[in-house]
Amino acid sequence: MKLSFTVVFVFLTLTLFAQKGNFEPLKLDLPKNNLEPKVVSFDKTGIFLDDKKCFNYELFHDYEVDGRLIKNYYEIRSLNKDLLFSGEISNNNSMKVFENPITFHTLDKNIYKNSKIVGRNPFILNLSSNQVLNNDCSIDDENLKLFFERSNENK
Repeated sequence: MKLSFTVVFVFLTLTLFAQKGNFEPLKLDLPKNNLEPKVVSFDKTGIFLDDKKCFNYELFHDYEVDGRLIKNYYEIRSLNKDLLFSGEISNNNSMKVFENPITFHTLDKNIYKNSKIVGRNPFILNLSSNQVLNNDCSIDDENLKLFFERSNENK
């Protein structure tokens, strides 16, 4: 009984969050392309735009990257398995603030940080709200560059 309640609660929480209703995107004034997804949702291994699986997601625990052990590491890949983004979620400081440096692999492995974006869901919701991720599962490369330039706090 307790397990099914937990599963239902987690599902409802993800569904509400995924609908973008309680979500406030970064306002970056990027060019509009009429391809913004109306619904963004997630499951354990995928990212869905307008009910269509567009990207693969994988979370790793205690994963080694470039000789460093990362407690919570994730990758977002195209359906063709191309690595698009990777990130880590950490709490390494005394202020107990979580950080999420994200590598933009399509932008020559540039490191991105924004204190308002911690975790996969806020990251993907911001990309879709700013016309970077499109409802046809494509990525607007120009808006991706602008998103990176205008909202990156890692300067």
